[in-house]
Amino acid sequence: GEGSNIGLTTLKQKKNLNPSKYLVGTINGWELYFKPGFKYVEPGWAAIRPQPNGDGEGESKGAELHGSAFLIPEGEAADLDRQEGGYDVLSCRFTSYDGEVVEDVGIYIPKKGKSTVEEGTPSLRYLRLLQNGAREGGLSYEWIRRLDSFEYYVTPPDVRAKTKQWIAEFHADPARKDVLWSAEKLSKYDGSDPSLPAHTSVMQYVIQVDPEVWVFSSWKGHNITRRNLLQFNGKSLDTNDIRHNEPGFRPLPNIYQCSEEEKEYLMQNLETLLHRGSKSKIVAQLQPFLEDQVE
Repeated sequence: GEGSNIGLTTLKQKKNLNPSKYLVGTINGWELYFKPGFKYVEPGWAAIRPQPNGDGEGESKGAELHGSAFLIPEGEAADLDRQEGGYDVLSCRFTSYDGEVVEDVGIYIPKKGKSTVEEGTPSLRYLRLLQNGAREGGLSYEWIRRLDSFEYYVTPPDVRAKTKQWIAEFHADPARKDVLWSAEKLSKYDGSDPSLPAHTSVMQYVIQVDPEVWVFSSWKGHNITRRNLLQFNGKSLDTNDIRHNEPGFRPLPNIYQCSEEEKEYLMQNLETLLHRGSKSKIVAQLQPFLEDQVE
């Protein structure tokens, strides 16, 4: 793992993996960069691209990718490949810091035909995942310094101003401002019925999703506030997210108990829905979410 899969804690708690062996070290001939991701919320994801080795010293020696190698059962490896569906798998030689050489270690590379020139900027959440994983794994001081040198995405003022404008317009609109949806009603708008177009909900807002914009299927028909907070805090989504018809769905997350960084991440999730599609809009508020807010 050279991206979000570096740290052992993430592998166990978020990816639900059980490594029987875990090493840290390097792979020669590859460099880390961030490819474009999910605009406004996760606009950059870790990726690697080939960087030929040289024969000199310093930079001329060529790229050296630092990360972890871990041994997991075939079934877990297949599950991980499905989670990392945006990448292809390539076998390579991994050399641990202790000198152990491991052949045929799988690394994730951008899918064939995808540009490795265009770059993105990682979110604070995502970059911190790499930084913490590198520190936990004991990666080299120089590599940790490099990870610490990357900038993370900060919402541009014009984007945030437009978001606040749309929210204000919703609350001022007599046709929308008092409309309340139940979680049961929202669940029916999961996109499976053409007569009930896909909607999702972030915090108290119910969003009609632009049909021409791709979103995760898990977002449709669901209030994703809990899911987003799990993501931000590095917890397993599949294990801990709860849908409306499952035990523990209520109470929904209380915004008053969220940190400023968590609130910002929720706003960015709202923005990725509203700004990526001209037909996306706030149509209602989610009643159970409003009921569960306690100062």
